[in-house]
Amino acid sequence: VDLDVHQGNGNAVLFQNNPNVKTFSIHCKANYFSQKQESDLDIELPAGCDDKTYLITLQHWLNRLLRGEGGKFDLIFYQAGVDVLDVDRLGRMSLTSSGVERRNEMVYRFAEDLKVPLVICMGGGYPRGDNWSPIIEAHANVYYQAYQHLKNMVAKPAIAKVQ
Repeated sequence: VDLDVHQGNGNAVLFQNNPNVKTFSIHCKANYFSQKQESDLDIELPAGCDDKTYLITLQHWLNRLLRGEGGKFDLIFYQAGVDVLDVDRLGRMSLTSSGVERRNEMVYRFAEDLKVPLVICMGGGYPRGDNWSPIIEAHANVYYQAYQHLKNMVAKPAIAKVQ
């Protein structure tokens, strides 16, 4: 699941002839820095895409994959690029930090619903000036949210037993 602002063209090329790996990329249609490649599932969104459009699109495709349209999954790699942020110098999308947090939670729930391990990879994030704070905070939130999600997953059975 490659959600960096750029197409997951490296992954597409690496795994193009491997039937055991499925590649899924949501990216900015107007932001190719190298030759476009064909993933198993490529979703292009317009430059300036906001939280609403992005999250509705992501939820739609995660639901389809959850219903089995992409096959069975044993492991999910999540490329959690934060260059989709509106403050990003190179991204050309307009997600807020809240939108990126909702995106992350959707992916964490997706992996939980499939009962599949999730590997999170950092990606993207380029400040417009010298202010790195929003980019660093977004990267840190990816992992903090994963920690919180995992902590809540572990606590669920204990809560159910007490009731």
